[in-house]
Order: sequence, then structure tokens, then C-alpha cells
Amino acid sequence: MKDFIWKSKFYFAHFSQNLSQHRFLSLCATTSFYFLFTLIPFIILIFLILSKWVSNSDIIFNELQNITSNLLPELSGKIMLQVKKFTDNSKGLGWFWFFILFWAASPLANSLRKNFLIIFNKKIKRKFYVNKFIDIVILLLVIFLFFIYIFISKYLVDLAGLFHTLIPISEKSVVLILFSSISLIMFIAIFFKIMTPEKKLPQSLLLVGAAASCIVWIFLHEMFDLIMSMSQSYGIFYGSMRNLFISLIWLFLNVAGFLFGIELIAFIFNLEVYKFRSLFLHPSKSLLKIFFHSHIIRLQKKEVLFSYDSPSTSVYFIVDGQIKTTVHGNERLFHNNQYFGELSVINNTKRLGEAVVVSDWAKIIKIPNSTFKKLLSEDLEFQNYVLRNLNKIIIN
Repeated sequence: MKDFIWKSKFYFAHFSQNLSQHRFLSLCATTSFYFLFTLIPFIILIFLILSKWVSNSDIIFNELQNITSNLLPELSGKIMLQVKKFTDNSKGLGWFWFFILFWAASPLANSLRKNFLIIFNKKIKRKFYVNKFIDIVILLLVIFLFFIYIFISKYLVDLAGLFHTLIPISEKSVVLILFSSISLIMFIAIFFKIMTPEKKLPQSLLLVGAAASCIVWIFLHEMFDLIMSMSQSYGIFYGSMRNLFISLIWLFLNVAGFLFGIELIAFIFNLEVYKFRSLFLHPSKSLLKIFFHSHIIRLQKKEVLFSYDSPSTSVYFIVDGQIKTTVHGNERLFHNNQYFGELSVINNTKRLGEAVVVSDWAKIIKIPNSTFKKLLSEDLEFQNYVLRNLNKIIIN
């Protein structure tokens, strides 16, 4: 039980630290602003494109109205009225207007793309027109997912009714919620797959993040009536701006639910890196026992860890015992909670010396060079820690 509590605290502390480093609330606020700014041209764009694929445009309009009301409950009526007026007065729009609508809606895609880069600690430099092209491709993919979602939602009620007929003990409403949740999770996972800059993410991890976002949205949906009842007093302070204030808060919460799933994916994907980071910066008996028990290698006296000109595949962390390194005739002794072998890994060279166990026995942990380099490139505190140790080596 103590191990479970310690592990839970570790996960919570590092996940909270991630949210703080990424300025999660600022990301949510920025994305919410861009979403509000580009919502009308984006909805018009979706309506115009999907109307060409579906014979009955009223179905598209009603589905978009439902989606908009979930995001901006107090403003959805005015937004959809504006969409209706624009589309009624702009029959037969040419390619120029489609280009204008894409350009007006692209800041939302740009904001989402940058959020993914921030959360996954990636830096990709591209030219302006390349980024704009990618943003337009993202918008097209989002519109395609909207089309698939609307197409499937038309048949969800019939599917739930069929399932209820086959299995009478199942409640139709429960089955409908289940099918809707599964389809929503699949669409979110596909969107995550398209947007993520990390191409090595396992499919199961994408589904976990999508499920987390879906659960948050379901929870918000259940809390909607409570939030709306609490908002009655806002009119005292905001007057005629009350509806806008409520819609902005609700939009912010929904965006936070979406980005929460992405944060969870990035956290789980980098979990091993966080464990090794704690091993270097905050070593403890609990950490070694819970996370690194299977990683510990026991060595006897005079065993050689590496020799001159051997490949640099790992950095070594000493759990217990003493290790002596010899580089160009200079000997150095390493003890508990110290590490060695990082210079060859950093410089991408072969070993410049050898390392031998000098105590009766020693316990070490191998840190893969990819993990060490990732920590060195992404974590400022770890960079300072390594630089201080390198400075000590130079001075001595």
C-alpha cells in the first residue's frame, strides 16, 4: 500500500509539473480564443463543403447546431443564424471565397499544431507558406472527420434500437451513449494520430488519451445543468455580457478536456524518461525499490564495464559500490549516486578509457544513451546538473 501511495504521488507530481511547464491554462485560453475567433468561418466552411456531399443540407445544419450548442451554449443560436444568413445570401461561392474561408479558419489549426509541439517538446522550423499549407490540410482532415461523425451519428439511434431488439435487457439510451462514446474516442484518437509530432506513439496510447478526453467531456456534460444554474448570478456583474462569459468559460473547459488527453499521452510516453530524471536529480531508496529493482546489475570486483575504443551505448549510475575509470592515464573513483560514461555519449564517440569495479561488489544501472540525450536536450534542470558535474571534472 505504501508503494502504491508513493507511486501515485510520483505520477501526480510529475504530471502536474508537466502541466505547469507547458503553461496548460495559457494553452487552453489561447486555443479557446482562436476557436472563438475562427468559429463562424469554420462552421460556414464545414456547412458548405458537407452540403455538397449530403443531399439534405438540413441534416448538416442540425448536427452542426448540436455541436455548436455543446461548445457555446449561450451563443450557438446567434452563430448558426449568422451561418444561415451567409449561406443563403452566398449561393454558388467560387474558389476565391473558399480560399478566404480556409485562410480565416487557419489560425485555429495553427494554434492546435503549436500546442502539440509544445506538449511533446518538439521544435520544427518550416517556412510560412509551408505552415499555412499544413494548416489547410489539417482543416480538411477535421472537416472529413466531421463528415464521418455526422454520417455515423445518423445511424447510431437505429443501431442502438437494433441492439436493444436483439438483447432486450439492454437499455436503448445506455447503448446509444456507449456507441456514441466509442465512436467519439475513435475520432479523437485519429485526430491525435494526425496531429502528433511524435511518430512512435503506440496505438493503445492514443486510445487512452482519447478516452481520457471523452471522459472529461462526459463529466462536463453531466455538470452542464449545475454550471448553468450557478451562472444565474453572473448577470449582477456582467449584465448583458453574461451569455458571452458563460460561453467562454464552457468553451475553455471543453478545450481543457481535449488538451488534457494530449498531455496524458505525452506524459505516459515519456514516463521512463521522468523515472531516470528522478534517479539522477532525486535518488531515493523508494525510487530504486519501486521503479529500478529490475534494472539493477550486480557486479563483482575487477569486472570491466567498458574498455578503450568500445561503443558508447549507455551512461552508468552507481547504486552501491565503487567504480574506477581510467582515461589517458588519469584515474577517477566514483561512489554511490554518481554517474560516469556521459562524455562519450554526449560527443558520440567511442570510449576513451576503461571502467573497472574496485569494491568487493557493485550495483549499477544502465541508462540508454537515447534517454540521456533526451533528458539533456529537453530538461533545463538536468542540463544544469550535468554542466555542474562536467565543471567539477575540468577543475579536478
